[in-house]
Amino acid sequence: MTPSFGTPLQNNKYILQEEIKRGISGVTYKAFNTATKQEVTIKTLNLAIGQDSYLEELRKKSFDEARRLVRCSHPNIIRFRDFFIEEEMPYIVMDAIRGVTLDRIVFPNNPLPEDVAVNCMRQIGEAVKVIHASGLLHRDIRPENIMLREGGQQVVLIDFGIAREFKAGSVQTHTHITSDYAPLEQHLPRAKRSQATDVYGLAATLYTLLLAKVPVSATLRDRIPLSAPRDLREDLSPEVSVAVMKGMILEAEDRPSNVDEWLAMLPPIQNKNFIIDIPEGLIEPEQSPEIDPEPDRIPSEVKTSNSNLSQYIKIALALIAGFVIFDYAIIKFRPKNPQPEQTPNSEIVPIQTQFKV
Repeated sequence: MTPSFGTPLQNNKYILQEEIKRGISGVTYKAFNTATKQEVTIKTLNLAIGQDSYLEELRKKSFDEARRLVRCSHPNIIRFRDFFIEEEMPYIVMDAIRGVTLDRIVFPNNPLPEDVAVNCMRQIGEAVKVIHASGLLHRDIRPENIMLREGGQQVVLIDFGIAREFKAGSVQTHTHITSDYAPLEQHLPRAKRSQATDVYGLAATLYTLLLAKVPVSATLRDRIPLSAPRDLREDLSPEVSVAVMKGMILEAEDRPSNVDEWLAMLPPIQNKNFIIDIPEGLIEPEQSPEIDPEPDRIPSEVKTSNSNLSQYIKIALALIAGFVIFDYAIIKFRPKNPQPEQTPNSEIVPIQTQFKV
């Protein structure tokens, strides 16, 4: 089945509304969760990716990888809500975030101040460390896949369409990538994979945030040299320029071997309370109200629920309302007997009604 507008999934739990992005291996849709009344984002495979045999291979890997992604919990990673397979197609359900991707902020000619750009990449670097700790490579870090939340201070890594398991140093077959933010080894169908693969993507993204320019593709750099950021923008510090260039070294073994090593090369942030102004009209309409702090479907060993507490509160409120109505009825419909004549020694004792819930 090719998903389209109005397609119901999971017995009408989710209704697809519109396609919002089509990538190399995946398609992303805006959808509506009819159970929680929330907008969500749903990603599935791009059926145009290739032969049936390759699609089948991706389907087999999707379930285990989705379970790993659900456990990648971090403030700078989009929250994964659900995973299911329907008509042999895997679907991953994620939060819908109100914000704008960084490419729409910096292009065509709005490079970020150094402090702001470094702060953004430190946030994303911490998120990538969590992904690596789960045994995954993101493999598609670029401005288009980083969302600046409304408010202008927090960035979130939003697209995991080509995330894959990896074994450091081993030769693996992965999806062929042609992005300008991908290292040379990612342009090859079989090559050694390591955390340095994502270090290249982090450095290349920082290059764009600082210069509002797309870096020269790794496949062209034997003919077109990559200019250092400080050669193109004199107000940048030597430290940030060196960090970018070392993170984008063509040979993986010559790059920083992990994210921590690369982050240590970045200059310290002078102003942590930055705000990026988002031009009016750029905020994307997708929004997911924060109702349930836990994913809809997560491995049972880590899932919790507050439903029992909510039921108790509802019962208590209903009992209180019942007592109030009962007391009012007694007072309103009590027979009106003549009042006894009061004597100087008589006392009027007020009626006291106590409620116990």
